[in-house]
Amino acid sequence: MKKSLLFSSLAAIALLFAGPSASAQFSSGPIVNGGTYKITHYFVTATNGDPLCVEVAGNSAAAGAAVQQFNDNGNDAQRFVFELQADGSYKLRHKGTDMYIQTVGLSSAVFAELEQNVSTDDFAQRWVITENPGSNVDNPNPPAGLYEFKLKKSVGQMPFEMCMEVPSANNVSGQRLKLFDDNEYARAQRFQLTLISTPTATKNASQLVLKAQAYPNPFGQGEALSVSIDALTGGTVSISVIDALGHAVHSQRATLRAGANTVKLSNPVLAAGLYVVRVSQGKNTQQIHVAQQ
Repeated sequence: MKKSLLFSSLAAIALLFAGPSASAQFSSGPIVNGGTYKITHYFVTATNGDPLCVEVAGNSAAAGAAVQQFNDNGNDAQRFVFELQADGSYKLRHKGTDMYIQTVGLSSAVFAELEQNVSTDDFAQRWVITENPGSNVDNPNPPAGLYEFKLKKSVGQMPFEMCMEVPSANNVSGQRLKLFDDNEYARAQRFQLTLISTPTATKNASQLVLKAQAYPNPFGQGEALSVSIDALTGGTVSISVIDALGHAVHSQRATLRAGANTVKLSNPVLAAGLYVVRVSQGKNTQQIHVAQQ
């Protein structure tokens, strides 16, 4: 929540917003589809200095359990599997359960609280995740590797789109997460990701049979964008370019051979901004984040 935070002294600021240890191995760049992640509140620690992580209260497997922040404890309450959806958004599944992070009542309203619940196709259970540092007077030079979680159901909603946030960027263990309008307040609405594990052959074979990269990245106006694809089997591949609102702005098909392939995108007309290139072959999908300058 964007607020005018007034502190009586620099010591108070240091206490509340002491950054995580420099040894923390935070991720940056594209998200691994099917990867298990820890989600850490950016630049805010508990009073004892512990990082604060997004978790399901009590590591519950029950529908309706609250989603909150709590001291980093290393258990599965704070582990989420990021599942890429066809529109480029993600569903966040609590590890070891069939429960997904959503808003209570599938709401997209300001102050809606977060919970876990059974899988649904509702956009209140999908998150548009972008690596977006944000910047304001409180954070003039934020680092790379900060992620914004925007509720898919609110994308295009007037007057505000809604983000996952820790209210007032506080450092209270047990604080429930809520929605608030996207306001670039990094300490409340930005999170750092730690990749805990990647998919295995028994759980998500798609990561093993299809690998893709896009280049150049970033690319300029009038510059051709190509996709290199390594495939274990030949066949038809579908390539889509998805904008930040989840809209497919370009699509084409190509025929792959087993092994290395290069596909040049056929002159997509794109405005400057961030995009996801989604490559699909049968049930196997890879996605790449790219930037048009």
